[in-house]
Amino acid sequence: MKPKIGLCFVSLTNAVELVIKPSENVQKKAVGKTLLLTCNLEGGDYSLLSEFEWRDPFNQVINSEMRRVIMPMTTERWADNKLALIIPQMKEEGSGNYTCSGVYAKSQKLTKSVTLQTFVSITWEDAPQEQNAIVNKDFKIKCRVTANPSPVVNWMKNDEPLTTNEHYVIEADGMVIRQVTEADDGYYKCRASVVDTGEIESRSIKVEVFTLPSFESTELIRKEVVEGETINIPCQASGKPPPTYTWIKSNTKQDLSVIGDRYAVNEITGVLTITNLRKEDTGDYICEARNGAGFVTRPVNLLVIVKPTVYEIRNISIPTGKEAKLECRASGYPLPSVTFRKFGLDKPFVQGAQQWDDRIVIEQRYDEQKRETTGTLIISQLSTADDDLYECIAENKGGAARRNGHLTVEYSPTFAHTPMKEAWSWSKRPINLTCLAEAIPNATIRWRLNEQELENWPHFQKYGNGPQSSLLVTPTDSKYYGMYKCVATNTHGTAYHTIRLQEARVPGNILQAKLELATATTVSFILIGPSDVGGLPIKAIVVQYKEHRRPWSEAFNKTWSYESSRTQNAKYILEGLGPQTTYDFRFAAVNEVGIGHWAADFKYTMPKRSSPEEPKILHAYKLDEEGVIQSPFGDRFELRWKIPADNGEIIDRFEVKYCAVIRNEEDQWEPVKESECKTIEHRTNEVSWLELVNLQPDTYYKIELRAHNLIGFSTPNEDVIRTARGTGTFIGPDTSQLSSTLLFAILIGILLLIFIIVDVSCFFVHHAGLLHLLCGKSARKQPREDDTKMTSLYSWRFPLPYCSNKETSPSDSNSNGNNSLTDIDLKRPLPDMNFVFEGKELLNSGHRDAKIHIESSTPMIDNNGKKDTTVQYDIKKSVAKTGFAKDSAV
Repeated sequence: MKPKIGLCFVSLTNAVELVIKPSENVQKKAVGKTLLLTCNLEGGDYSLLSEFEWRDPFNQVINSEMRRVIMPMTTERWADNKLALIIPQMKEEGSGNYTCSGVYAKSQKLTKSVTLQTFVSITWEDAPQEQNAIVNKDFKIKCRVTANPSPVVNWMKNDEPLTTNEHYVIEADGMVIRQVTEADDGYYKCRASVVDTGEIESRSIKVEVFTLPSFESTELIRKEVVEGETINIPCQASGKPPPTYTWIKSNTKQDLSVIGDRYAVNEITGVLTITNLRKEDTGDYICEARNGAGFVTRPVNLLVIVKPTVYEIRNISIPTGKEAKLECRASGYPLPSVTFRKFGLDKPFVQGAQQWDDRIVIEQRYDEQKRETTGTLIISQLSTADDDLYECIAENKGGAARRNGHLTVEYSPTFAHTPMKEAWSWSKRPINLTCLAEAIPNATIRWRLNEQELENWPHFQKYGNGPQSSLLVTPTDSKYYGMYKCVATNTHGTAYHTIRLQEARVPGNILQAKLELATATTVSFILIGPSDVGGLPIKAIVVQYKEHRRPWSEAFNKTWSYESSRTQNAKYILEGLGPQTTYDFRFAAVNEVGIGHWAADFKYTMPKRSSPEEPKILHAYKLDEEGVIQSPFGDRFELRWKIPADNGEIIDRFEVKYCAVIRNEEDQWEPVKESECKTIEHRTNEVSWLELVNLQPDTYYKIELRAHNLIGFSTPNEDVIRTARGTGTFIGPDTSQLSSTLLFAILIGILLLIFIIVDVSCFFVHHAGLLHLLCGKSARKQPREDDTKMTSLYSWRFPLPYCSNKETSPSDSNSNGNNSLTDIDLKRPLPDMNFVFEGKELLNSGHRDAKIHIESSTPMIDNNGKKDTTVQYDIKKSVAKTGFAKDSAV
């Protein structure tokens, strides 16, 4: 039994060991990398393992009490009984043997070692991935790489290997490009490899070739800007990369981008902005464009133009006949030119003498020290026409400045604008005598009567001593009538103006009154006025008339305005007289003094009542050479006339007869067909026009117009018209002449339509209104025949499916064969309706008592003894009445 037990013990002892992972006996690690090694017991009971630890190449237990520390390292016991060795950052001196050891079952020493070999991996020491070259210069692409063992470096561009030649020189720490061109722009690959470690790495380097900024032209740029304005000065250069810009003022060497205030520099676009320009901004400026390749400059000269200012012009006053000099001083930069313009003239004066008036000369002189221009307006041999405002105009590139000066021309008094030369008074009536003395300086005025000075005289009152003066005269006696003299005096002389004051009278007698025309109620006179108007113009003519047997105290008066009747043989018409009545007439003239004596007595017996006078056709259209009226329309003509005198009886109508006519052999107009002549009666005096319609184009028509009263027709007035070719374009009459009846009817129709729309809306929305009331009543009682007819009539225009006479189910209404009115309205087609207009005249002819009838040619109710229904609408009375057509059985 014992030999068997010993054999089993030996077998267990051989199976217990320590295992290190990674399991390679020799492991190579890059410097700077992190290392992890784990040690684990295999084939034994971990609880029997003691003194479990890691040792460094110096056989030191790796823990916090190590005396010699090669590099930071720690050990950790993990939950799965592994002992981990952790080196956070491997160092080159950390190479050597690292041992994991322990004692198993307090008797067996277990160890396991691993050899660590360190190496330096490829490291990019100086190899920027973006590098910039400058065109036409040598450039070295940096690529310094280290490794242990030392690496081998080679270069490529666009995956093509590069070798040293005339353009490229490969060096240990980079590659030199000789005389860089823009073609060298691109991506380069620097590749490092270590054969011993099998490590290879590459780095892509972007090389951007910079070009020096350049301007299209380096010539001096000149800018001129007006003071107070804003200028944007561009500066644009090309280069790679795009340059940034700086502006510098030459005389101060200041960078304008940091001054601020009125200066602003856009570093990207290169625009220099200067606001509120001042004169001191004049000078040279330098634009600097800079990028990685360098910088270039360009000069700009700025000239600030100062707007002109007129700072002095003095008013002058010179007598007539002398020479005037009006001076004007102005400043600005550059110095402005100065001229003058007289108010009322479109153009200013030119330098030197004026061609149209050599008395006027313009001179100017420049003073660079005072920086001013003086302009002088010289006018010799002054006249009053030269007295005016003169505008001084100073101009330069910056604009113009204006200022007014006045040239006053002094002169002796004149009464050129005093129109009063005579005056009239009567019955001790006060009268004002006024004179206006124009003079510079102002004149003083005194008055004389018949060469006697009027100072403190009774019956005289003086108002004003100049330049205007009025003398209030109260002529209580004939001695106050006569020649009054207004005397004006100033430093340059004296002038006189006379006014004759005369006594006015009433006009003389009317010399003659002639009867020109008489009708039954109207007379027309031609009067010959008085030879003596009494000194004042006649204002009116007065006629006094009476029946022959009555006294003049019962006479009537009528006044005609004389102002509107001054033409020779003017007619004076008197209306409203009685037919077959003898009248006495007498006449007088009227002026401001009063009415003259009655004269030119006239006695006349009026004619008896008769037919109207002949109406006069008004020619609204042009006549041709034959005297034919040319209508602008082909199918119509608008006839207009003047209403004649009615001769004692009111005109009740006009009769218009028109026929198509042609000229016969005797050159007379005769109807084409007498049977086709048409006659129209026009029964209104409110509208004196009528439109003839349905005419034939390019046809002659003869029109006869007669007026009619109770006694008979007037004589006809005839005219011939010719219609235009084609149908023409209708131009309706003026709406201001539309019949008031027609306008009233249109208004009533609109109001009725609005009422129906509102009532139907109220029925559906609010269950209210007249329609709702009618429906409510029809539901409570049996319909009457009149109601049924009226409902049927309304259902023609406004079907009312919601308004039935009673509430019945569909089965009830069909079972008894008695359909309700609603059923009939819904099932039957709408009846045909005819609108018939009755009246004496058409509506558009102005008749005021027309009626509208609505007739149904189809029975609107059932055939049970019921017939057609009509509705009459009286436009004048605005009343609608329902009735039944003739022969109705109801």
